[in-house]
Amino acid sequence: MPDPPQRKEFVAADGALAERWCHVHLMELTVARAVQLQRIHATHRPDDCFVHLQVAAFLVEAGDA
Repeated sequence: MPDPPQRKEFVAADGALAERWCHVHLMELTVARAVQLQRIHATHRPDDCFVHLQVAAFLVEAGDA
């Protein structure tokens, strides 16, 4: 995976970047989209994938993990 950017990049959770680019911070995440992204990023190491971490934290907070 590419090195993370030096600054934070935010994208809408429902956009294609959330599916393709691991080093973004998600905005406007829903439970349904979090589950979808969790499947897409499931094989990524949590240390290398912000999306993986954000989705897991979001689902824990939502009570659906």
